[in-house]
Amino acid sequence: DTGPIKMGFIGPLTGDAAVYGTTERNITNLVVDKVNSEGGINGRKIEIIYEDGKCNGKDASSAAQKLAGLDKVKVILGGICSAETVAASSVTEPAKVLLFAAFSSAPAVTTAGDYVFRNAPSDLDGGRIDSELLSQKYKNVAIISETTDYSQGVRGVLLKLLPEKGVKIIADEQYSGTTKDFRTILSKIKSLNPEAIYFNPGTSPLAAGIIIKQARELGIKAPAYFNFLMGNEETIKTAGNYADGVIFSDAPSLPEDNKSLIEEYKQKFGSGPGSDYELGSAYDRIMIIIDAIKKVGYDSTKIKDYLYAMKPYAGKVGTYSFDKNGDMTGTGFVHFIIKDGKKTLLNK
Repeated sequence: DTGPIKMGFIGPLTGDAAVYGTTERNITNLVVDKVNSEGGINGRKIEIIYEDGKCNGKDASSAAQKLAGLDKVKVILGGICSAETVAASSVTEPAKVLLFAAFSSAPAVTTAGDYVFRNAPSDLDGGRIDSELLSQKYKNVAIISETTDYSQGVRGVLLKLLPEKGVKIIADEQYSGTTKDFRTILSKIKSLNPEAIYFNPGTSPLAAGIIIKQARELGIKAPAYFNFLMGNEETIKTAGNYADGVIFSDAPSLPEDNKSLIEEYKQKFGSGPGSDYELGSAYDRIMIIIDAIKKVGYDSTKIKDYLYAMKPYAGKVGTYSFDKNGDMTGTGFVHFIIKDGKKTLLNK
């Protein structure tokens, strides 16, 4: 075969979560352009067909049907939001199309199929270390979660583990993804006077910034804990000074020696990535797939077998391999704190 190697991509390219879709599209293009300029893979150019999954299952499922059925791709990069990945897998798995996510962290991805891989840690890991940290310091906490797949995955872990560790959950509030005014929920929580609050936003960095700002403006002084969304530039900017002191779990940032990738990205695209981790994991993903195609050809079953057997890969986001579920193993979440508007390792 001498034609281009066509791969698919599914991620939010519009809407609140578009910052993440754009990050992965940009870094994928950066690598693909470089490889194509050097002659492609064994003389064949790589072509990526981008589809907007809009961070929901319905659009991701349609995108997967188009890519697998019409475009006949054998590999799809994505989804990004966990809802996209889980929905797309119900199309890709029976079609034996390899689905490789770099940022989907919901526990449901683990069991999504034999052809599904990810190089993002599972929320089970993030929820576990958050539960440990909270239980070391507090007897009771309040939780506020968005109703998205991602947030519900984290919420499920906290609801199970915190009581097991002797922490009482005195509020378990939820809101929909379009909410921008959280004052009613926050007032209710304030009246309960929790020792700490765990904020569990979904896919909008803007909403994540607004919620902590409104909490502090209402006079809530309880220590604030977050999921990874607190590490986003837009969240920190929206929260302003109120971001300082917030503790959150996130996959490890790019190690210091990979800062050059972030710099290259900023120079090329004019602003930083949606997430440093996502930039690195999406970079690793396309490199791993290119390596696989060079070694075993463009065949989804052979690539799948290659990934399961892959020796620990020294990538931008750590050294890792894949377990029997296609989950990454060898690296996980760590805690950060915001100091003067910058994310810093908590126990540094």
